[in-house]
Amino acid sequence: MLTKEFAQKSGLSEKQVRKIVQHLEERGYHLDKTEYRGREATDFKEEDVELFQEIAERVGQTNSYELAFEELEKEKDFLQVIVKEDTQQLPADQQLSNLFKELHNEINQMREERQILGQMVTQVHKQQEALTELHNKLETQLKSNSASMESLTEAQKQQTEQLSTTQKHLETQIEGQKALAHTIERNEKKGFLQRLFGG
Repeated sequence: MLTKEFAQKSGLSEKQVRKIVQHLEERGYHLDKTEYRGREATDFKEEDVELFQEIAERVGQTNSYELAFEELEKEKDFLQVIVKEDTQQLPADQQLSNLFKELHNEINQMREERQILGQMVTQVHKQQEALTELHNKLETQLKSNSASMESLTEAQKQQTEQLSTTQKHLETQIEGQKALAHTIERNEKKGFLQRLFGG
């Protein structure tokens, strides 16, 4: 369809349509051409309607064709504006097919990367759980060892006190035995002298 019919169909003015065509062609996007009244004219397709409406909407938002195209060219999903130099001479359908393939490959790659990332996150979670479990076991073991050490220390303290008491008791007994032996010895000497001189 020609410019006038296409402008009516897309809800744009003919001036807007021509301006968009100019910017598209400057950026390497090739619209089909036809001959009209001895001159070359743009041959618009049904699928171009949505493209032109999107561009016009962005122009309205930015109030600039340059800014609108700069923004659109940065968007991956804006397929018909992202045109590669090596496909410029291909028919529009072939360009679109190649771009769809490229986008499909990028999506698959993103899915694979997301899957790998998910596996890594799962692995990290498992490692964290294992470390937490190990930490809890070590903490329990340390508490158990600490309690055992306290019990052992208390037992050693009691044994030391018992040994000290026993030692004192033995020393007392030894002193008593010494005193008894001394008394016996003294009494024996006394009796011997009595017998010797008294007899």
